[in-house]
Amino acid sequence: MFYKIYLENNDLIIETFFLKEKIAIDSIDDIIIFYNRSFNKHKLFTYFNKPVQYELTRKSWFYQMLFQIFLVFNTEKFRIYRVYENEIITLMFSLLKSYLPTLIETKDLDLAHSFIWMTEDEGGHFKQTKLVYSREGLGLKGVMLKHKILMQK
Repeated sequence: MFYKIYLENNDLIIETFFLKEKIAIDSIDDIIIFYNRSFNKHKLFTYFNKPVQYELTRKSWFYQMLFQIFLVFNTEKFRIYRVYENEIITLMFSLLKSYLPTLIETKDLDLAHSFIWMTEDEGGHFKQTKLVYSREGLGLKGVMLKHKILMQK
């Protein structure tokens, strides 16, 4: 899918052919990146403490109808799970870096070799996964527990 990503009034805007997502930069809590088993793409799990705002970019009746259906079925306004191409991830991180100083840059992630990623954190071993940003300074295991990706025994 084609994404247009830019900043506007302290919001990160992710725009597709009919939908605009407005994410308040100060609402970004955590970002985790996963190897996606495909060339040049990775999965991002992004969590927010304020809901993502959605706008329709095309005003025809058909797109308005699709938009209403989307709003009814989109129950997760505080997170986005999505696969992006590496170029989009690099652009997104470069836009956010000055606002989120602890954000890991893509050159430090070595996206081309993500299939060999291994994160060891708080006694846990996580293959093909990296924590990119945590507002609270948590480790990968702490973020995964916080968002119920990983369950505590």
